[in-house]
Amino acid sequence: MGVVHKLKPEVLSFIIENKKNNPSLSCRSLTLLISEKLKIKVSKSSINAIFKENDLSMPIGRRRTKKKRKFNMPSLPVIEGTTAITLVSGQDEPIREQLIKPPEVEKELALEEKRIKEAQEQARKLQEEEKIVQELARAKALEEDRLRDLERLAQEAAENKRREEEVRKLAEEKTAQELARAKALEEDRLRDLERLAQEAAENKRREEEVRKLAEEKAAQELERIRVLEEAKLRDQEKQAQEAAENKSKQEEAGKLEEEKKIREAELNAEKEKWVRLSEEEQKSKQPVNRQEAVPSRIEPVVSEAPPEDRFSSGVILLKALDCLIGGCKEINAAISREIGSNPDDFLSLTEELIFKSLSGAEYTRESNKYYEKIRQSGDIRSEIVKIIADTFVEARGVKINFSDGDPIYIDGQFHSSWPTPRIPYDFASTVNDLKNNLNKYFFLEQKIILFSAPGYDIFPKDFFSLLLNILQDNQPSSLTLFRNTLEEFKEISLNPGNKFSLVFGLWPWQFTGSRKVRKIGDFSLRHVDGIDRDLYLGEIEINLLQPSLNQGLTLKGCAIKTDLKEKIRLVVLNTDLRELSLEKLAALYLKHWPNFEEAFQDFSRKIELFSYSGNEQKFLSGDQFEIYAQGSGLEIEEVFSKYIEMLDLYLRWHFLPPGYAEKDLNFTRECFYGLPVKLIASQDKVRVKVLFGQDYQFQKDLEYLICRLNERQIKSANGQLFWFESAFK
Repeated sequence: MGVVHKLKPEVLSFIIENKKNNPSLSCRSLTLLISEKLKIKVSKSSINAIFKENDLSMPIGRRRTKKKRKFNMPSLPVIEGTTAITLVSGQDEPIREQLIKPPEVEKELALEEKRIKEAQEQARKLQEEEKIVQELARAKALEEDRLRDLERLAQEAAENKRREEEVRKLAEEKTAQELARAKALEEDRLRDLERLAQEAAENKRREEEVRKLAEEKAAQELERIRVLEEAKLRDQEKQAQEAAENKSKQEEAGKLEEEKKIREAELNAEKEKWVRLSEEEQKSKQPVNRQEAVPSRIEPVVSEAPPEDRFSSGVILLKALDCLIGGCKEINAAISREIGSNPDDFLSLTEELIFKSLSGAEYTRESNKYYEKIRQSGDIRSEIVKIIADTFVEARGVKINFSDGDPIYIDGQFHSSWPTPRIPYDFASTVNDLKNNLNKYFFLEQKIILFSAPGYDIFPKDFFSLLLNILQDNQPSSLTLFRNTLEEFKEISLNPGNKFSLVFGLWPWQFTGSRKVRKIGDFSLRHVDGIDRDLYLGEIEINLLQPSLNQGLTLKGCAIKTDLKEKIRLVVLNTDLRELSLEKLAALYLKHWPNFEEAFQDFSRKIELFSYSGNEQKFLSGDQFEIYAQGSGLEIEEVFSKYIEMLDLYLRWHFLPPGYAEKDLNFTRECFYGLPVKLIASQDKVRVKVLFGQDYQFQKDLEYLICRLNERQIKSANGQLFWFESAFK
């Protein structure tokens, strides 16, 4: 049996199906049919082998011809009424009986014989017609074979023509290359002649310069004497300036010394405050009743070596998250309106009540009194439930509306622009957080910091249009917020006079066909504030092109290296014509995206995951919060406990790796919330060091959590930036 080599499944299925439908189909006919339908060549032996493997072969020997149509002979009539007549020829002759037929019988027999002949003639004609039909079918099959041969010959002729055209084009290209080579040689010869002419002119110029130098030598001597006199005068002026500067420096040193003393006094006051709070905490560690506990408000250490840890990681993490979404602030404002007090006076007590279920501390006397006062307010509970429910409402993104162009869509976390509002759900943000960012960027005129333009090969049309609008000073008319369901729910009007600018990252391997580096400067080691890191920075100028828009633009920025010998890691570009220093531009971007390479991997993974599961509608909705159904029947303390659970769910959903969304508060409490932390505060930042041991199993996920938190630029109520770090104990 033959062996079938390298036949695709669809070819095998085609052969078997056609043979089953038409058992009389031969290998040759099937070869032509495959060539016609599938445009491939298969040998007859391969087809025959497939027939044998699938028991489709015809029996060996001559084919059985069709049986001739049977002709039913008419039955003979029964002859009745005949008379037997016996003739006697002689005595010794035997007696014979003869049937004498009447005339009617003979007539009927004649008619029957005629009918038999007609039936035979009809059968013969039918056989001849069947033979003609078979001949016509055979002729038709031959004609179809001929047509297929003609089609194959036409295809071969077209293929030959195509090959001849390719050979002709190659010949033309070769001729063009030869002409170009000859032209290049001629241009080289002309350049050599031009170079010789320039050298001759340069020699003549040098001779002229030598002559002039001889003439100017005497004049230079006189000039030297004059310069010496002027230098002497400048030295005298410099000495006078240095004396004045020394006097000014002494005065500044005195001022700095005074400021230093004032600062030391402030630090001492903060340390005394810390000691007092630490003593209160030590007392709270020996609980006597409900009214002795340490307040949970964050009072960071103002020193590089703080005392014993005051907080667990869970309290700090969820308090930072609360600052991001603004829940505690809104709840405190509602309580202050109800009891008629200043919101700033009771914010720490409100925080203590909310985070009690997580910290495990008992109420202090003051907080217990505050709690009882809230309980006595009848309507405050339903209002707090509504505030908490509204706090977690998410916006998928914002639509920037331009009066004379298409809108631009930006995700809620300001990663990038998008061609449609169908943005990955992982990039949604709470309405409070999005509004805060929009206020900074479009009303306070701070620079918009986008992570990167998505894509690899061609610069995205929507991102390019955003850059053109900014550079052409085409200000947006309004902003429209839309939910995860793409429902638009909030429109914000803008002042046409407001200006906005954009800073974004560009990767060295991105859009290589749509960009061109015009200039790149020398790299030098610079200290980048905000991330407290030294990086090699160099000035860069890049042309960006968009083929579909047939436009280009030029931007300046800084290129970043972590080592002088390595290739460029990232380029940060700025649309503002007022140039920033390289250190400020790098700090502006890296404060938002400090772990930019890891952030790009997470960014790409979330986009890829959404492209595969976007229709599944996997986003955080109110149905996943029990408070929506239970809020009206809960006590204030239970409402606050539910708020902690909702903060935990929001943290697991948006800040931890995939898989944690299906866990619960007990799981994250065990994995992340029980770690000790150290707080190191400066004027504008609170460094939160999360400590763990050598055997800690969730270090990788903790690092991921820290990266996502730092990207959101979370600030406390007093404006200090939360900056999370991790370290071994």
